Amino acid sequence: MTALGGALALTLAVAPADASPAHAVQATASQVVGFTVGMDGRVYAASFTGLSPFTSTAIAPPGAGVSAVRQSDGNVAVFTIGNNGGLFSLVTSSAGSGTRISQVGPSGLANPGGRVNAVSAPDGSIHVAFPGKDGAVYGASYTSTMQLTSGVQRASATGVAPSSAVAAAWVSGVPGAVFVGSDGALHSVWRTGTGTWTTIPASAPGLASPGAGVTAVVKGGTAAYVGGLDGRLWQVSVTTSGGVPDPWDPVAISGTGVVPVGARLAVARFDYGSTNVVFAGADGAIRVVTNQTGSWVTSVTTTAGIAQPGAPVATLTYGDYLYSDWCGNDLWWWFWWKRPLPPPPPPPWYGETLSFRTTIPVRQGYEVSMTLFR
Repeated sequence: MTALGGALALTLAVAPADASPAHAVQATASQVVGFTVGMDGRVYAASFTGLSPFTSTAIAPPGAGVSAVRQSDGNVAVFTIGNNGGLFSLVTSSAGSGTRISQVGPSGLANPGGRVNAVSAPDGSIHVAFPGKDGAVYGASYTSTMQLTSGVQRASATGVAPSSAVAAAWVSGVPGAVFVGSDGALHSVWRTGTGTWTTIPASAPGLASPGAGVTAVVKGGTAAYVGGLDGRLWQVSVTTSGGVPDPWDPVAISGTGVVPVGARLAVARFDYGSTNVVFAGADGAIRVVTNQTGSWVTSVTTTAGIAQPGAPVATLTYGDYLYSDWCGNDLWWWFWWKRPLPPPPPPPWYGETLSFRTTIPVRQGYEVSMTLFR
């Protein structure tokens, strides 16, 4: 493995019953894009055809947190925490060429290269959340075409959120975020009708390691997912009110020892309702916990050793396909799998891996994100 070896991955689910691998790739490859920050501090974009700089400007530390969303007009907005600890947006526009880079809010709020997460709400608006170096959750909001509607605001008390994973979310027309606090409990934070913020516990303390990877899905009802200290994957249905345990009673959707403690997670839900949580297992294989068969089942989708255990992953659904990406070991990997039309057979799902060696500065285990582009 070379020092500049890197890897990224994508996943497809549900091609037409007669679709071939080539047909599936050609039908969707131009619209699915993965993002990471290279060793030179520039943001890179990857597709099935290769990897190229998304911007010529170095703005963040190597492997910095990155999160991408699709604007309502088909353009892309990418967020990262810069070298100065400030939130940056990188936005494409149909009206011009290139990528517009803007700092949002003050410098020094977060650790340089810290984690960040953005989400598109059902109404098209875009919300961003990130942990500050003071242990508070911060957020910003935009219209569907990236016009700032609420600048960076502190959304929680200080000292409650370790400077690690925070997942942006959206419930009943309200922006917010979920995170595993310093007490090991899952918490949610929401903007109230008066414009202030409130933090609500979503589990008992000790569910997960402080700052553990957490992910949230907003399509078809908001739910959060986190790997517990016992290695089980937990699901919590999220609302903007309520206490412990109702409606905050977490539900285990995997067996013990399935998810590495603290692992990064990614979740995507199909329009017809099934949910898929993706992560790198302890053996470095990419796994998915899915309820496509009507009950939760864990499936291995790659060989072992393709990624670092618990490494960052990203995922999205597009039509009948599920895509995932990650910076893996040695190569920049693209893989896809398909399944017949519903109801699906039980896992394991069929998969085929496409890969090419990268010659630009991307390393294994780097932060990744993905979205659709036009």
